[in-house]
Amino acid sequence: MPFNIQGFKENLNSYGYLDNNSFDVIVKTPKILQNKVLNNQGTDQDTQRIAKNLKMRIEQIRAPGINIMTSQIQRYGIGSVQNMPINAQFQDVYLSLLMDHYGEIWQYWYNWANLVFGFNGLESANGPTINSFPSYQAEYKDDYSTVVQIIIYDHFGNSIQKINLYEAFPVSIREVPLSWGDANLMRLNVTLSYTSYALVGSSVQPQPAPQPQRPFKSVRNSTTIRPGVN
Repeated sequence: MPFNIQGFKENLNSYGYLDNNSFDVIVKTPKILQNKVLNNQGTDQDTQRIAKNLKMRIEQIRAPGINIMTSQIQRYGIGSVQNMPINAQFQDVYLSLLMDHYGEIWQYWYNWANLVFGFNGLESANGPTINSFPSYQAEYKDDYSTVVQIIIYDHFGNSIQKINLYEAFPVSIREVPLSWGDANLMRLNVTLSYTSYALVGSSVQPQPAPQPQRPFKSVRNSTTIRPGVN
């Protein structure tokens, strides 16, 4: 059957569409960074304020995907095989953030990653802090993980879809290219891992049973004959 352009237009008019450039990303401050200040060149900055600023600075993100892992099973013990599901695997999510002038966003993610796994000691403006060495140990996941929410909007600014990433934390901070011949804005690319995700409010439920219909009663005009009346 040839492509029906008129039917396609009618489908768009009836069901609409979504753009991929109308979204927000909300990063809830992990427990390990709550009620803390980030020391930036001797100036204390509230980590909660930096986390709120991320909403305006995350310019790209990929909504999460899922892989159903399968194993090849011989249907009758021999012969042809078929794929049977054995597990689910969630793909990492990639963020692209526009840097701020003071580098607070860069330092926020760096310190968060360092608190996940102590790969570096403390540094002050004058160099390494005395008696501060890398621990090379991981913290408790409940302390360093958090919930990241992606909100997708329609053309009128209405929230259409919310996606929650549970127990999310940074697993990679990509290198930042610097070049005298490049005049582009500086960006930070971060990879998030998470335990699971959910489309908020989305579920499949049994279809309600049809309600029994009441029997139809026909109402007609009737003439009452009274005795003794001609």
